[in-house]
Amino acid sequence: MYKGSSPKSWRKYKTKYRLLGNQGVKSGKKYYPPVFVSEKNPNEKLKDYEFKEEGKLITWSIVHGAPQGYEEYAPYIIGIVELEDNERITTQIVNIKKSQLKYGLKLRTVFRKIYQDGNEGIIDYGLKFTVK
Repeated sequence: MYKGSSPKSWRKYKTKYRLLGNQGVKSGKKYYPPVFVSEKNPNEKLKDYEFKEEGKLITWSIVHGAPQGYEEYAPYIIGIVELEDNERITTQIVNIKKSQLKYGLKLRTVFRKIYQDGNEGIIDYGLKFTVK
């Protein structure tokens, strides 16, 4: 979780607020977040690919010692979610009790506040996951 300037955040709106990655035209390999060059073939053309917004919980961890600037959110749950497109992403799991966590739990994306830069700073939003 990186705090940055507003312009830096604005440049990433397209991929930050949607599960938008890209896919190799010939290979079909999918990437999230999007890449500029295919790892297998640097000459391959890439096209936008929107991932499905649902998936299942593969594994998780509860963060008690949050990094600077996120102490107020601790403890929080970070998990690896396998999307229906078979891509795995690391994300925060919200609105769930620890007792509800289980392997294979069905999850969906939600739009939530990521952080606020002080009392008068920018508020940054993004995607997190919750129970379906």
